[in-house]
Amino acid sequence: MNRRPRVLPLAAAAAGLLLLTSCSSLSGLSGTATTTALRCENPQALMLVVGAHLDAPKPALGPAVMCQLTAAVRAGKPVQIVIASGQPQLIDPHLANVTGGTLAQQDSPRVQQDVQRVAAAVAASRPDTPGVDDLAALAVAADEARSAGAAQADLVLIDSGLDDRGALNFTVPGLMAAAPAEVAAQLKATGNLPNLNGFTVVLVGLGYTAAPQPPLSDKWRANVTSIWVSVLQAAGAKVEVIPQPGQGPSVSTDEPVRLIPVPAIQQVKPGTRTTIVFTGASPVRFQPNTTAFVDPAGASRALAPIASWLAADRSRHAWLEGTTADVGPLSGQRSLSVLRAEHARDVLVSLGAAGTQITVKGVGSDFPQFTPDRNAAGTLLAGPATLNRSVRITLG
Repeated sequence: MNRRPRVLPLAAAAAGLLLLTSCSSLSGLSGTATTTALRCENPQALMLVVGAHLDAPKPALGPAVMCQLTAAVRAGKPVQIVIASGQPQLIDPHLANVTGGTLAQQDSPRVQQDVQRVAAAVAASRPDTPGVDDLAALAVAADEARSAGAAQADLVLIDSGLDDRGALNFTVPGLMAAAPAEVAAQLKATGNLPNLNGFTVVLVGLGYTAAPQPPLSDKWRANVTSIWVSVLQAAGAKVEVIPQPGQGPSVSTDEPVRLIPVPAIQQVKPGTRTTIVFTGASPVRFQPNTTAFVDPAGASRALAPIASWLAADRSRHAWLEGTTADVGPLSGQRSLSVLRAEHARDVLVSLGAAGTQITVKGVGSDFPQFTPDRNAAGTLLAGPATLNRSVRITLG
């Protein structure tokens, strides 16, 4: 995570300043701290990490970030920009030093001129390498803040958070639906957490996309945000989330990014000799190492068509097979997977199926469709582990 950036000259001022996007509340951020407060007192060094690339809306400085920026400029704190491309790029706006002197001097036109220079540089930012690596960009921002003598700083990430490479690569199947704590544990175990001790990371616009990247539902946007919060906290940072939805098209650039797979809404169509698989990326998904559904209401809705199909003809039958990630001994995996299959059976019965129509078994991680979910060192890989936690239902 100690990748050194290429330093670019300040981009020519954009024709107009970046539009200021007002804050609005985001739904689906249960369990994640959010703020709309304007934090303008006690300013620190400010590093703006901007997602100026395809598949994410153009980065916009909302009121909260503009307030932080103005306060940092007025106090003479270091302000720099990192473009979060596949290889992060550092931009130094070369701001005038307005510290010292009278309050009138510190509120002089030079302050607003410097703020406008930064806003124009953000608006003009473009990548010069393919891809997105926000986590590496934050590591670069932290290193640059330390190099400027700032042991503490605000690192403001304005991007979708959908890295297509690096340690937090959301092109890995299952990662978007993974348990945040497991993602953080994977990065810690593999030595891929940046050192963010002493820094505050402010997350702006996470989970918002631009075409052709498919949009995220509130549920997946919330999980992506929770993954980032868990990872950054594990890296030692204090984390704040500004609920500022990203909107509009991406910047114009020829540098490609890879599309991130978004779990689709599963269409459940029961029928004889049909097998329906509910993985950890489906509504019928379990908390790691438990029998508890992440979303009990969603699980019931997904299982309802199967219950109705069984209830319509008592001669019909369902064979439920529970599976797990490769966590713990196989005997324990099998016991857990039986309990998960039984939990799904109980939901089906509560929805109208008869218990005699349902047979359950558990196989743990010993099933033909198992995807290896540990690396060579034995670290659990959050994406594959998520997909290995499943209930497989065969109808007849």
